[in-house]
Amino acid sequence: MTGGRAMDGDSAGFVARHRPGRDREALAARAERRAREIPRLRDSLAERPGNLVPLTEEALALAGLRQLLGPEDEVPSRLRLSARAAMAAGVMVTPAGPPLRVDLGPPGPPDPRGPVELPRGREPPVGLTPRRLVQACHAALATRDRIALDLFAQVPVDRVARQPPAAEDRIYGLAHAQGLQALLRGDAAGNQLLLQAIQGCNDTALAPASRDYAQFIVSPEIELTLLHRDSEAAKFDQALRNALVLHRRYWADIQANPGESQDSDPAGFIALGPLAWAAMRHDQGLPVGIRSDYLPRGVVEGAV
Repeated sequence: MTGGRAMDGDSAGFVARHRPGRDREALAARAERRAREIPRLRDSLAERPGNLVPLTEEALALAGLRQLLGPEDEVPSRLRLSARAAMAAGVMVTPAGPPLRVDLGPPGPPDPRGPVELPRGREPPVGLTPRRLVQACHAALATRDRIALDLFAQVPVDRVARQPPAAEDRIYGLAHAQGLQALLRGDAAGNQLLLQAIQGCNDTALAPASRDYAQFIVSPEIELTLLHRDSEAAKFDQALRNALVLHRRYWADIQANPGESQDSDPAGFIALGPLAWAAMRHDQGLPVGIRSDYLPRGVVEGAV
């Protein structure tokens, strides 16, 4: 699928962000509520480790709101927290053994509360899905977070999906998450799994809303995964631009539920998959010729 119409602010090397339907004051109030919720969820984990999933959701949403409203320098720490929380939830599904100790604190000085101690041998927490692991992987890659990536390597992805698997997991989600795991450990089988996932994004067995998400968001980010080492800069930039325009179209124009706009959803303010692969390409010394409001520049360049 290729991108749609241009909008004001677009140029040959820049993709502008869509305009949210809610005003800045309402969005700022949302951001403050989420900022207050994150410490509460963090402090509840000893008694309720399943709260790792709401924690990853709140942190990712706050990253999107900070990208829109500022300050942008808060975005990386929120992405890292989201990634570590999701991956820790995945590792809890491993067979029973010594407790898992994870530092969820910000970069810099150690968290004065110390690492969180979490049980193993648990059922997957409610809301943890292969797609959530993919998002966490992208957040970890974008912010170069070795802790989250090391946790990802331990996650039994096939046990995270509920049984029987949802259509999204069965058709593309499991292959996508497992393909990323294989790719990151240097296993060439990852490419085949990613190709399987990208083909699944067009499967007619998906419900219409799920197929929209797969075609507008998931398929373009897998294409970038497969191209991120390509020495032909024009090819990557074309795929990156297409992914960003489709991201904008999905969040600005597509209704996941009839009559329900998505234009103010914080998930739409950062293009997480494109951000991850642009950052990876930057670190490999390969050019990235497209900029966007959806791609925090300091994250792409590893400056924050």
